[in-house]
Amino acid sequence: MKFEFEFEDYSPKNSIEFDFDEEMDEEMKIVIENKIPVLYANKQAYLTLAKAFIKLALGKYSSGFHFHLRQDFDADEKEVIRCHLIK
Repeated sequence: MKFEFEFEDYSPKNSIEFDFDEEMDEEMKIVIENKIPVLYANKQAYLTLAKAFIKLALGKYSSGFHFHLRQDFDADEKEVIRCHLIK
């Protein structure tokens, strides 16, 4: 299996865009179980997260850059996690 991913780098604008597929139904939620955060997600959601983390790792984002994720990547849902880039 081979994975290729091309993306536009928005790090100079201090911004990031998520790659959603209109035909996919990303499902993601984070719950606290026994005081430990647990991520439940389907494969489409993990792929969306992977692409976001690739952009974060390869872009020119500075320390302190962060993004907020909402349940099921839905802007109308509650925030479930924030991802911060550290030095």
